[in-house]
Amino acid sequence: MLRSIVSARELAVVVLTGLFLLLLPRAGNACRLYGIIGNALPADLLQTHLITAPNSLETISHSQLDGWGIAYYPQYGDEPVFERGSIRAYNDPDYVAAVAEIDASLPQITVVHIRTCSSGCCSHGTDTIPDPHPFCREANGKVWTFAHNGGVDKARMIGLLEDYLAANPPNGSDLAACDPSIPNLVVDSELYFLFVLKMIEENGWNVVSGIAAAITAMVAAGEAGALNFILSDGETIWAFRRGFSAYTLYYRNGNVGTPDGYAAVASQYPTDTQGSWVMLTDFQLVVLTRNATPAVIHDVRVYCPGDFNENGQVETADLEEFAESYGRGGAGDLDFDGDVDGDDLSSLVRVYGNACP
Repeated sequence: MLRSIVSARELAVVVLTGLFLLLLPRAGNACRLYGIIGNALPADLLQTHLITAPNSLETISHSQLDGWGIAYYPQYGDEPVFERGSIRAYNDPDYVAAVAEIDASLPQITVVHIRTCSSGCCSHGTDTIPDPHPFCREANGKVWTFAHNGGVDKARMIGLLEDYLAANPPNGSDLAACDPSIPNLVVDSELYFLFVLKMIEENGWNVVSGIAAAITAMVAAGEAGALNFILSDGETIWAFRRGFSAYTLYYRNGNVGTPDGYAAVASQYPTDTQGSWVMLTDFQLVVLTRNATPAVIHDVRVYCPGDFNENGQVETADLEEFAESYGRGGAGDLDFDGDVDGDDLSSLVRVYGNACP
């Protein structure tokens, strides 16, 4: 016969154990991200990374109650195509079908998100609201997509956005359940996305400088949430990490630049061991392009574009080094697109003669 009453000491042990478990990082309950870029991906690679591998997004999605979303660019510069679901990826045949269809089409950029909702329109496991990530926005002649793993303070983001928000209101990925006219349905991640775009625009559309400015401003304003994201404009992928143990981010150079090479980034490496997946640390940003080795900015808070000799000043010596690389790869590739060209020169002119932060 089971006892129906426990002693006070036993009850205390149970309560303390429960509190301890609540305080532990809960990696399984965080959203998860994945992005990949390549001229012609190896056959079945997306199927492996997203479904069949030991740590694929489907495999690790049991705790992501709030659906999944995929944005993919069939060719560089195309408008993205979206697939979304409200059911957990591991239990959704539509997710399996979408991945198979996308994999067969060999897209050049794909961004994937599986959601544990913490803000805005949430299904909370009721399988009623598709994942609004990746969010989408057209700006500067490109279509940008953004997926976030973490949480930011919505009131703080609204204050940072200022007048930009009136001209660029959230759209909730055009999902009826995420109606942006209802404030409590707006997702914090979309406000984060808008602020990143705002700062990219204010930095002359230099994406790395804009991301650095956005993160610096958010931290200075007191933002303490996890800020991991993947951003793409259909030509490049940028992935940033600022979080704690539940918000990891890894990247891999799969021989990018070769005929079937690729570069990828993921919250969890899909293979059973880490292998050649490299873990980012807090405040690191990785830039994935079609033909170049992934470039890592080691701390966006102190990023100083144009200071090639790292002496704290953008000056003549930096200009000379830039000139030596102009027209090819090397020092001066301020937008990390693999060559030193007029776009980089414009970025250098904006900071020339200035001291670094």
